[in-house]
Amino acid sequence: MLTVIVSASILTLNSGCAKHVQRHGWVIGIEKENIEEYKCLHADAWPSVLKQIKKSDIQNYSIYLGEVEEDRFYLFSYLEYTGRDFDADMKKMAKDKTTQKWWTHTDPLQTPLPTAKPGEHWSAWEEVFHYDGPPHTPDQVTGRYGSIIGIPKENLIAYTQLHAAPWPGVLSRLELCNIRNYSIYLGRTTEDEYLLFSCFEYVGDDFDADMKNMADEVTLKWWTYTDP
Repeated sequence: MLTVIVSASILTLNSGCAKHVQRHGWVIGIEKENIEEYKCLHADAWPSVLKQIKKSDIQNYSIYLGEVEEDRFYLFSYLEYTGRDFDADMKKMAKDKTTQKWWTHTDPLQTPLPTAKPGEHWSAWEEVFHYDGPPHTPDQVTGRYGSIIGIPKENLIAYTQLHAAPWPGVLSRLELCNIRNYSIYLGRTTEDEYLLFSCFEYVGDDFDADMKNMADEVTLKWWTYTDP
């Protein structure tokens, strides 16, 4: 079983909220020696690239970095799409000259997964859980968090069924602990290895205290089903 890795995002672009949102998550590998350069690029992302992202109706875009075992690293990207034709907007983005130039710097630093589909650079993962929580605005978000954990193949059905109908008491606790826009994604990194990636927004002012308060009686009971 892989250990949980928690990382703040190395890129975040938040363009506001919309009523109708499609959420997308992707994963790709990155070699240890390429991480510093990748971080530097995204710490000073080109304004024209960010402008094209916004023009493509993408908001709340984050990239997370995690180490799933010693010297094996992955990037996970999350974004929200508010347009009407995702595929068409992605094709338009791919034709943008500045974005193409940006990709000549970023793509060689990344390593597509062995499980990537033909023509797929980043691998699209399946969202198996989402909780919006009460409405909130971008300025209320005080932190974004992501975590990775492994899951054996034989546990996939049980896990996804549990999260298809999460207990109301568990969701109420998430709300009370100031967690919003919480998603869990499932995907394969190799033929036989599955990972879960979770990401959420936090709107409180004491993250550590809220995480301690998460463990109420109902949530502790829920974890006896999910953690194994």
